[in-house]
Order: sequence, then structure tokens, then C-alpha cells
Amino acid sequence: MSIPRFKPASLKQLRSYANSLMTDECRIVRKGEPHTDADGVVSIPETTVYEGRCKLQTAGGVASENTEGGIAQAMNAVIPQWSLYLHLPYGTAGVQSGDIAVISGAGDGNLTGRRLRLVNLQSEKTHATAQRWNVKET
Repeated sequence: MSIPRFKPASLKQLRSYANSLMTDECRIVRKGEPHTDADGVVSIPETTVYEGRCKLQTAGGVASENTEGGIAQAMNAVIPQWSLYLHLPYGTAGVQSGDIAVISGAGDGNLTGRRLRLVNLQSEKTHATAQRWNVKET
């Protein structure tokens, strides 16, 4: 029996497939230092560091017993925990932990307008087809 070998040249095609699934649009901003104007109004400038294709993905539903207080803890309840990921095209540069992604357009209208804080890069691997970030809703 022969085991198929991975062809490195196909990685470009796989990245293209991953990119084709990114049908949502987002803008990622980085907050600057607060500024107080002459009238005492405080503003926090934002710099756009990425604007383009993205995809939101959930994973998990893993049962967790790590509940904090309340009736769930008193009853030893198991609460499902879901993780949320933001996929960006492979090679996206300039994005970092703490940046805020705003979903500006999505096939699912319930996603449009959602704000997500980028927590950390999740897809550090040799044959990555996308840049996957762990995110938390803000």
C-alpha cells in the first residue's frame, strides 16, 4: 500500500481554497493613546491595521465544570464552552493581540457590527492555510 505524499506546491492551492471561504468583511483597528482636547473632551484615536476578507468560526461545545458561583456551581452543573476564532488570509501582516476586529459585512446579518478583541494567534504551524486568531467579543 502506498501512502500519498504531501506536495508542497499544493499548499498555494489550499490557501486559495481557505481564502475563498472567507466571505465576510472586517476592519481591524488598534487603539491609540487617549487625547483630551481644549474643551476637556477625551477621544481615543484608532488606526486601521487591516481591512478585507475574514471568516468567523466557532468550535467546541466542550463541557466545562469551571463555573464561577451561582446555582450552576451549587448543582455541580457542566456548562458547554465555545471558542470563537477569526480567520484572516494567510500572510496578513500588522495585526497583533489586543487589536479590535469589527465585522463590517457578513452573509449572516447577525454577525455584522460585532466587535471582537484579538487574543492570540492560534495557527502557528508549518502548513497553515489561514491566520487563525482566538477572539473574545467586546
